[in-house]
Amino acid sequence: MIKLFLLIQIFCKNLLTTLETIFKFFILSKRPNFKNLHPDNKEAVILGNGPSLTKMISEHPYFIKGRDIVSVNYFPSSDLYEKIKPKYLISSAEELFLENVDDIYIKNSNKLFFQINEKTTWPMICFFPFIAKKHNRWQKIIAGNKNISVYYYNKTPIEGFKKFRQWSFNQKLGMARPHNVLIPCISIMMWLGYKKIYLWGADHSWLKDISVDENNNALVNQKHFYDEGKTRPETMKQGGKGKRKLHEILYKFMTSFREYFDVLDYAKDNNAEILNCTKGSFIDAFDRLDLDKIKPPKTKE
Repeated sequence: MIKLFLLIQIFCKNLLTTLETIFKFFILSKRPNFKNLHPDNKEAVILGNGPSLTKMISEHPYFIKGRDIVSVNYFPSSDLYEKIKPKYLISSAEELFLENVDDIYIKNSNKLFFQINEKTTWPMICFFPFIAKKHNRWQKIIAGNKNISVYYYNKTPIEGFKKFRQWSFNQKLGMARPHNVLIPCISIMMWLGYKKIYLWGADHSWLKDISVDENNNALVNQKHFYDEGKTRPETMKQGGKGKRKLHEILYKFMTSFREYFDVLDYAKDNNAEILNCTKGSFIDAFDRLDLDKIKPPKTKE
């Protein structure tokens, strides 16, 4: 009887979340157009902005040669941007595009897009959420650079019955709840047909950098490879405004780690492999690849 009750409870929960997702499709999702994108390569390396990235690139530069490179968020602000020349730039951070955010986000966003415009001298494809299309501040900044192509994707979170989730994902109507930019990155790479996806700089080690001050402000010291040693504990914004409470921060992180298992399920169903190359990464969904055990190719003398 208890088992039957649990099965009914799970079914009702899945039914409800499926109906909620369908409703979100009508409100939020649009039909993306990736038809012209057919990469010849089948392997991609996603460069997360975690503090381990600089060391990984300096110790294993051979590995990223011959593979398509995906950068995220503020990567163009680093010196590595022009050195590596990524094929893709992906962001899910809506505060980069919105106008009704704290002034610091406007300032940082403008600076980032000016850097993208000035530095990008090679063909690069940007993937931004559909909400970015509604705002032209950033579009005006990069409009004159013919090397940059922009495509839009749906951030709509897909939940519900597994077959429904897989169908929705195939239609590009949304993805696993994107609380971290790696989820859109992995999802888009699978949509484009990549079969091996490597994660670099995916530390996700925020849990050990959470604290609460004497004024009950929940703080996170979010470290990136480009600002290592310069960051300090700060409140976490929501949509570029306000500050999150501790339980909201923990929920965000918990959701990120949980959703990677939905991403993994979809990858298995589509014969794609996701390999986490980041030593000490907190992500426990994907198989690990130790780059130290891979011999670099012999150079011709």
